[in-house]
Amino acid sequence: MNPFLATSVNPFDLKAALLAGHAQHPVIIHFPIGLFIASVVFDLLAVWRKQPTLAAVAYYNLLGAAITVPLAIATGLGAWQWQLEGATVKGNLRLHMICALTSALLIFFLSWMRTRLHTKGISPRIGYWTVTVIALLVITLTGHLGGILSGVETS
Repeated sequence: MNPFLATSVNPFDLKAALLAGHAQHPVIIHFPIGLFIASVVFDLLAVWRKQPTLAAVAYYNLLGAAITVPLAIATGLGAWQWQLEGATVKGNLRLHMICALTSALLIFFLSWMRTRLHTKGISPRIGYWTVTVIALLVITLTGHLGGILSGVETS
């Protein structure tokens, strides 16, 4: 029998991957981010192509983003407790948390705005687009800081 095989450890452990205290946040967080960005893309396509169907797709993507935000926040708080062992909230961690909560509030606000516009049959105006651009910037900064905290990005 090969001694290397006898002592090797299975590099893929499904139980460890799913039950690791911090593993869920990096997976879950992509849902609100992806749905929000898809919403913006479909909104832009709806304006460019003058297609109300694309605007409806954008609206439902935005609602999906808002629905998944609480789970992303909950798993982020869990990662803070388990992976970072409840480390003092300072530096990049503090900035990440502030940006994450700001991102969540902006997504909720845009969902509220869009729902009002949708029920009245009105297309988004400059105010909506301004908040959308701000949300994209804050979400980008939040993700960058999250990458630094997780060790995916350095510096």
